[in-house]
Amino acid sequence: MSTSPSIVQRMRRQLPEAMKARDTVRTNFLRYWIAQLTLGTGAEMSDTEAIKKMRGVLKEAKSGLTTFSPEELELIRAWVPPTLSPEQITAALAPLADQIQAAPKDGMAMGIAMKALAGQAVDSDDVKVVIGALRSPLASARPSE
Repeated sequence: MSTSPSIVQRMRRQLPEAMKARDTVRTNFLRYWIAQLTLGTGAEMSDTEAIKKMRGVLKEAKSGLTTFSPEELELIRAWVPPTLSPEQITAALAPLADQIQAAPKDGMAMGIAMKALAGQAVDSDDVKVVIGALRSPLASARPSE
Protein backbone atom coordinates (compact mmCIF):
# COMPACT_ATOMS: atom_id res chain seq x y z
CA MET A 1 0.00 0.00 0.00
CA SER A 2 1.68 3.20 -1.13
CA THR A 3 0.69 6.55 0.26
CA SER A 4 1.39 9.83 -1.43
CA PRO A 5 4.15 11.98 0.09
CA SER A 6 3.14 14.50 2.73
CA ILE A 7 3.23 18.24 2.11
CA VAL A 8 6.49 18.51 4.08
CA GLN A 9 8.06 15.66 2.10
CA ARG A 10 7.06 17.33 -1.18
CA MET A 11 8.48 20.63 0.08
CA ARG A 12 11.76 18.92 1.04
CA ARG A 13 11.97 17.50 -2.49
CA GLN A 14 11.44 20.92 -4.07
CA LEU A 15 13.96 22.73 -1.86
CA PRO A 16 17.15 21.59 -3.71
CA GLU A 17 15.55 22.55 -7.06
CA ALA A 18 14.69 26.03 -5.75
CA MET A 19 18.23 26.43 -4.38
CA LYS A 20 19.84 25.34 -7.68
CA ALA A 21 17.59 27.76 -9.57
CA ARG A 22 18.69 30.50 -7.12
CA ASP A 23 15.00 31.24 -6.53
CA THR A 24 15.40 33.10 -3.23
CA VAL A 25 11.69 33.67 -2.58
CA ARG A 26 10.80 30.02 -3.18
CA THR A 27 13.85 28.74 -1.24
CA ASN A 28 13.04 30.90 1.79
CA PHE A 29 9.35 29.99 1.52
CA LEU A 30 10.12 26.24 1.51
CA ARG A 31 12.60 26.52 4.39
CA TYR A 32 10.13 28.55 6.46
CA TRP A 33 7.19 26.17 5.90
CA ILE A 34 9.27 23.00 6.38
CA ALA A 35 10.27 24.42 9.79
CA GLN A 36 6.70 25.55 10.60
CA LEU A 37 5.20 22.18 9.69
CA THR A 38 7.77 20.08 11.51
CA LEU A 39 7.02 19.52 15.19
CA GLY A 40 9.65 19.89 17.91
CA THR A 41 9.98 16.11 18.03
CA GLY A 42 11.01 16.07 14.37
CA ALA A 43 7.69 14.56 13.33
CA GLU A 44 5.79 16.21 10.51
CA MET A 45 2.43 17.86 11.02
CA SER A 46 -0.42 16.03 9.26
CA ASP A 47 -1.44 17.40 5.86
CA THR A 48 -4.81 18.37 7.34
CA GLU A 49 -3.15 20.45 10.06
CA ALA A 50 -0.60 21.87 7.61
CA ILE A 51 -3.34 23.01 5.23
CA LYS A 52 -5.28 24.48 8.15
CA LYS A 53 -2.21 26.47 9.23
CA MET A 54 -1.56 27.73 5.69
CA ARG A 55 -5.23 28.64 5.21
CA GLY A 56 -5.00 30.65 8.45
CA VAL A 57 -2.21 32.74 6.91
CA LEU A 58 -4.28 33.30 3.77
CA LYS A 59 -7.28 34.33 5.88
CA GLU A 60 -5.14 36.84 7.81
CA ALA A 61 -3.81 38.18 4.51
CA LYS A 62 -7.39 38.79 3.31
CA SER A 63 -7.90 41.14 6.23
CA GLY A 64 -4.56 42.82 5.53
CA LEU A 65 -2.74 41.41 8.57
CA THR A 66 0.25 39.64 7.07
CA THR A 67 4.00 39.81 6.93
CA PHE A 68 4.07 37.64 3.80
CA SER A 69 4.79 39.16 0.40
CA PRO A 70 2.31 38.77 -2.49
CA GLU A 71 4.74 36.25 -4.06
CA GLU A 72 4.79 34.18 -0.87
CA LEU A 73 0.99 34.27 -0.64
CA GLU A 74 0.78 32.95 -4.21
CA LEU A 75 3.14 30.10 -3.24
CA ILE A 76 0.91 29.28 -0.25
CA ARG A 77 -2.17 29.24 -2.51
CA ALA A 78 -0.40 26.73 -4.76
CA TRP A 79 0.01 24.34 -1.80
CA VAL A 80 -3.51 24.67 -0.41
CA PRO A 81 -6.43 22.98 -2.16
CA PRO A 82 -9.03 25.50 -3.33
CA THR A 83 -12.09 26.12 -1.19
CA LEU A 84 -15.65 25.96 -2.47
CA SER A 85 -16.85 29.17 -4.09
CA PRO A 86 -19.83 31.03 -2.57
CA GLU A 87 -21.92 29.71 -5.48
CA GLN A 88 -20.91 26.11 -4.70
CA ILE A 89 -21.66 26.68 -1.00
CA THR A 90 -25.09 28.09 -1.90
CA ALA A 91 -25.83 25.03 -4.06
CA ALA A 92 -24.64 22.65 -1.31
CA LEU A 93 -26.82 24.37 1.29
CA ALA A 94 -29.92 24.72 -0.93
CA PRO A 95 -31.55 21.54 0.47
CA LEU A 96 -31.14 22.99 3.98
CA ALA A 97 -32.31 26.54 3.20
CA ASP A 98 -35.54 26.13 5.21
CA GLN A 99 -33.64 24.84 8.25
CA ILE A 100 -31.09 27.65 8.00
CA GLN A 101 -33.84 30.28 7.70
CA ALA A 102 -35.78 28.74 10.60
CA ALA A 103 -32.80 28.71 12.96
CA PRO A 104 -33.49 31.17 15.80
CA LYS A 105 -29.94 32.57 15.79
CA ASP A 106 -27.22 33.11 13.19
CA GLY A 107 -24.84 30.90 15.19
CA MET A 108 -27.29 28.00 14.97
CA ALA A 109 -27.69 28.57 11.24
CA MET A 110 -23.90 28.51 10.90
CA GLY A 111 -23.77 25.23 12.82
CA ILE A 112 -26.32 23.64 10.48
CA ALA A 113 -24.34 24.85 7.46
CA MET A 114 -20.91 23.78 8.73
CA LYS A 115 -22.25 20.33 9.67
CA ALA A 116 -23.63 19.94 6.15
CA LEU A 117 -20.33 21.10 4.64
CA ALA A 118 -18.15 18.90 6.89
CA GLY A 119 -15.23 17.36 5.03
CA GLN A 120 -15.34 19.96 2.27
CA ALA A 121 -12.84 22.79 1.96
CA VAL A 122 -14.74 25.97 2.79
CA ASP A 123 -13.84 29.41 4.06
CA SER A 124 -16.05 30.18 7.06
CA ASP A 125 -16.32 33.82 5.93
CA ASP A 126 -17.83 32.65 2.63
CA VAL A 127 -20.27 30.41 4.54
CA LYS A 128 -21.31 33.39 6.71
CA VAL A 129 -22.03 35.46 3.59
CA VAL A 130 -24.14 32.66 2.08
CA ILE A 131 -26.04 32.19 5.36
CA GLY A 132 -26.62 35.94 5.53
CA ALA A 133 -28.07 35.87 2.03
CA LEU A 134 -30.27 32.88 2.84
CA ARG A 135 -31.53 34.53 6.02
CA SER A 136 -31.87 38.09 4.65
CA PRO A 137 -35.54 37.85 3.59
CA LEU A 138 -36.22 36.64 7.12
CA ALA A 139 -34.16 39.46 8.63
CA SER A 140 -36.19 42.14 6.86
CA ALA A 141 -39.45 40.51 8.03
CA ARG A 142 -38.39 40.61 11.71
CA PRO A 143 -39.39 43.59 13.83
CA SER A 144 -36.44 45.89 14.53
CA GLU A 145 -34.89 45.53 17.95
